[in-house]
Amino acid sequence: MTDAIAPYISATGRSKELWNHDAGGALGEIQLVLKDCLGDDDYTDTLLVVALSGGPDSLALAAGLLRAATRRVPAGNLVALTVDHEWRAESASEAAAAAKCARDLGYAQAKVLRAQIPETGAGPEGSAREMRWRLMTRAALSIARERKLKSIHFFTGHTLDDQAETVLLRLGRGASLLALSAMWPVDMLDSTSGLPRREEPLENSVKNDEDVLVWISRPLLGVRREATHEACRQAGLIPAHDPTNELESEAKTAAGEALPRVAIRQRVLPELRRALGQDPAPALARLAEQAYSDEMYLQVEAAEVLDKVFMDEATWDVGQPLRLDFSGIGKARIVPRPILRRVMYRAGRWAGMRAGDVTMEHLESVTDLVHDWHGQGPLDLPGVKVSRENGQIVFRKTGN
Repeated sequence: MTDAIAPYISATGRSKELWNHDAGGALGEIQLVLKDCLGDDDYTDTLLVVALSGGPDSLALAAGLLRAATRRVPAGNLVALTVDHEWRAESASEAAAAAKCARDLGYAQAKVLRAQIPETGAGPEGSAREMRWRLMTRAALSIARERKLKSIHFFTGHTLDDQAETVLLRLGRGASLLALSAMWPVDMLDSTSGLPRREEPLENSVKNDEDVLVWISRPLLGVRREATHEACRQAGLIPAHDPTNELESEAKTAAGEALPRVAIRQRVLPELRRALGQDPAPALARLAEQAYSDEMYLQVEAAEVLDKVFMDEATWDVGQPLRLDFSGIGKARIVPRPILRRVMYRAGRWAGMRAGDVTMEHLESVTDLVHDWHGQGPLDLPGVKVSRENGQIVFRKTGN
């Protein structure tokens, strides 16, 4: 075995045999979850892509998905993509090993994409995530178009434990219900940025080439992290160890502190477990699931209201003032505030409002233009100016 594939046991031995029948144990659990995720859909025109880091979660996902997709997905439609961010000297060999393992398991293609992380203002973790998804989406689109496929479906190995960490991160930053819903089971991705559509303004969406639709599923959100480790052991696969997940890692914030997710994982959750006398991760994941369900209901209601009040929707174009007229729905004040707030958020995003800089205070102020109107002047929000003119709420894009 060469140094390049030392972190793994090749899938030509014991692990290869496991794909010939339904496995039991943790691997069987993951296979069943993935079979349920795939359902009875037709994947003839769909490219299935595993986002493969080489860690235990994504490796167990890759192994389980391959078995779950047997006789359901054309073999050539299964690929794995790995991104080497060049954080560490060992990252190149680890990425190559991950791709080699995917090919040994039976993936039609397994590619390594390389890119250094630009500073986007989202911090090292956020910047890496943005770059990673931009690269993987671009690579998947190239493969799909070459094969004349109509859609792309990414799969990630995020687990229940990852979801719990995300909830705590969002809580610490002042979360809305949308933020508390954390990672969604399924998202549509923007084919340019690779980011979930719910985080993208309409300006980006309308510029997309829509010949191939891009989706992402996170099927392991109900699976514990230890189950993915056990599944890898069961399959005879040894994941690579990423030291950036340790407190002692050289990867730090600009202030020299441990990366936020690492601190949550290594410090906060263990302390919560000791303080509560029980593992808090399942309850945090349930909170995300409930928040997701509630948020979906509110989003549907908000979309219906927006459809009624959006003036000139058929002729409106990005960059033009966006006008909302509530006169057609009776007393606008009877629209529940949580729904109206989402109407204003969605309209603001379409008009050019920057999501990352918007606060709850901003949204409450805009909502007050309807619910508590007493002659307020124009409001300056990140990227837009909002005013009430002749009973209409008007959003204008600005450079601020």
